[in-house]
Amino acid sequence: MTKAKLIQLIHIAKGQLGLDDDTYRAALLGSAGKTSCSQMSLPELNKVLEHFKKAGFKAKAKRRLSPKSSPKQHGEINKIRAIWITMHKQNIVHDGSETALDAYVNRMLNRAKVGANVSYHTQFLTQQQALKALESLKQWQKRESNKEQPRGNND
Repeated sequence: MTKAKLIQLIHIAKGQLGLDDDTYRAALLGSAGKTSCSQMSLPELNKVLEHFKKAGFKAKAKRRLSPKSSPKQHGEINKIRAIWITMHKQNIVHDGSETALDAYVNRMLNRAKVGANVSYHTQFLTQQQALKALESLKQWQKRESNKEQPRGNND
C-alpha cells in the first residue's frame, strides 16, 4: 500500500474513532514515535493503522456499484441500468447489483452463439448490443407486469 493511501486510511480512522487533534497526535506519538504522518515511514504508518484497528477502526470493503456514466456513452446503457434497478425494486430481479446485470447481459448476448462465450460488461456494450439487451429487459419486465394484473371478469 502506498504512503498516501495509508495516510488516507489513518485520517479516516481518526474520524471514525472520533479523535480530537490532541488525542490523535498522542496516538501517533505512542504508536510510531512521531506526531505527523507525513514524517513517518511505511512501517511506522502501518503501526499507526494497526493501533487504530485495535482501537476499533474498521475499514469498509468496497462494493461494486454502477460506474459513473460518461457523456460519450449512449443513453441505452443508462436505460438498461434504470430498468434493472426498477425490476429489482419490483422484486422481478433478486440481485440489483451491476455484477448481476453483467451476468444477465452475458447470458442474453451469448444465447445465440455457438462455441466460446464472450464476456460482456454493460458499460462497454456497443450501441447495437445495448439495444438488444435493452429490448430483452423491456420484454421481460412487460411479461412480469402482465402476470401481476388481474384478468377482467367476463360474466
